[in-house]
Amino acid sequence: MNTRLSKSSSFDETVPVLVVGGSLIGLSFSLFLARQGIKPLVVERHPGTSIHPRVSSLTARTMEIFRSAGIDEEIRREEPPFPREFGIMFVESLAGRLFDNLMEDMSAYFTDASPVEGNGIAQDLLEPVLRAQAEKIGVDLRYNTELIEFETDEGGISALIRDRVSGDTRRVRTKYMVGADGSKSGIRKQLGIGQHGEGTLFHLISIVFDADIHELFRRQNAHMCFFANDTVSGSLVLYPGTFRRPHIYRLDVIYDPEEETIEDYPEERCMSLVRAAIGIPDIPVTIKKILTWEMAGRVADRFQEDRIFLVGDSARVQPPSGGLGGNTGIAEAQNLAWKLAAVLRGEAGSDLLTTYDAERRPVADYTVEQVVTLSQQREHEGSDGITVSTLHVNMGYRYQDGAFLPEADGKNLPIVQSPELWKGQPGTRAAHIVLERDGNSISSLDLFGSRFVLLVGSDGQNWVEAAKHVKDTLRFPMDIYQVDGHNADFNNPRNDFLDAYGITSTGAIIVRPDGYIGWRKPGTRENKEEMEKVLTNALSTILFH
Repeated sequence: MNTRLSKSSSFDETVPVLVVGGSLIGLSFSLFLARQGIKPLVVERHPGTSIHPRVSSLTARTMEIFRSAGIDEEIRREEPPFPREFGIMFVESLAGRLFDNLMEDMSAYFTDASPVEGNGIAQDLLEPVLRAQAEKIGVDLRYNTELIEFETDEGGISALIRDRVSGDTRRVRTKYMVGADGSKSGIRKQLGIGQHGEGTLFHLISIVFDADIHELFRRQNAHMCFFANDTVSGSLVLYPGTFRRPHIYRLDVIYDPEEETIEDYPEERCMSLVRAAIGIPDIPVTIKKILTWEMAGRVADRFQEDRIFLVGDSARVQPPSGGLGGNTGIAEAQNLAWKLAAVLRGEAGSDLLTTYDAERRPVADYTVEQVVTLSQQREHEGSDGITVSTLHVNMGYRYQDGAFLPEADGKNLPIVQSPELWKGQPGTRAAHIVLERDGNSISSLDLFGSRFVLLVGSDGQNWVEAAKHVKDTLRFPMDIYQVDGHNADFNNPRNDFLDAYGITSTGAIIVRPDGYIGWRKPGTRENKEEMEKVLTNALSTILFH
């Protein structure tokens, strides 16, 4: 059907951004964008938030992102217990012999490099929190609504959406569109964007069930188990309960779609498989849901096509090993949101948007590669053969090109390393250090999230005055803080600020709204006028303005 939408003289509504897909990543993106003052329209074909637990853990880095968006406390209220000592065990069955611990390292969730801890909240508990917060700040969320077609032109995008209950359609005009429509993304397919990577690894039957087995998980010290016995092999996942719902569990077993379909897994067979995985033949089991899914490693060949962007599973799919799929998608959403907001507010040139692909696609390639490797190492080599660090993959990467001013030795730096080894290099995550004001302690990360931030050392008063002049001249929102010194905004009781950010007492550093370093000057003897020129050039370069 070709309605020549872009040539229509009338539209039912005009919005700055249309988000297609209102699940975890679409909700997160819309919330981040609205926090930046841009309220999108979000359409989601399902009737509400996820009823499947799916993603079951948020890393420390992801909780930093949610903290910067001001919603970490709401998430914590829903958070189930997530002990540090939880592991991923290889067992005969849940009640049987323990063979190995395949995840002794929980540093992606508990690390001194972060002021926050990760948690084990599942997607069915998290999405209602995100929905409530998004609606609270004015995001237009429309469930039971699907994208029918879209057309692009030089000025924007014309889209036709349909209410799946009433059948009513509406013409929407938008400047930008974000595809958060999942691994089978219709938007990606219409744009003709291919994928690369390992491809399909396994096809699995997933059985969500209820049984009295929480104590067995506790005895195994696990939140997930791989198992193998004479009857069945696969994995068992615990989704801890809260006051919202009790504990629920998921069994995954591999199947061959050329030999079987979901019809070959009636409830009776599924109950038998669950009991064999648990290791108690007569244990009462209630089957809640049976579905199929594909474990794969694929990355879109590009994350942007003119005014359209891909995020989450539409941009990249990866095995659940390490629990980094949703976490990576949330980082993609944060990266894109501040850039779109800056362009729509007129603070940045549209070329800033090209840095979303430049920054995030190489990270996606590396992440998928590492997660596939982790999956293979767990399967074939056991704990002794695991070389992948989920902390490094999730928090320790460096952007190689993008919205920052690289330094001369940038190309000689590693792509990924332990996060505490980064020392303020442009393109890396800004370090967590403890700051103090009026007797109250905060993390340096609490300064980031909505605006650009300039941090200067104890002898950086000239930077402060120069930055205030630049801020007023450009009418650009930027926070300016001096750490230590006579006019300090914050004190640094551990005296680790300069080392953590790689500057001297006369140095300065710009941190982007997403908490990544955009520019730094380790030290200087320049006067205020020269500093003004340096700062103006740095901001103009980062923002393509």
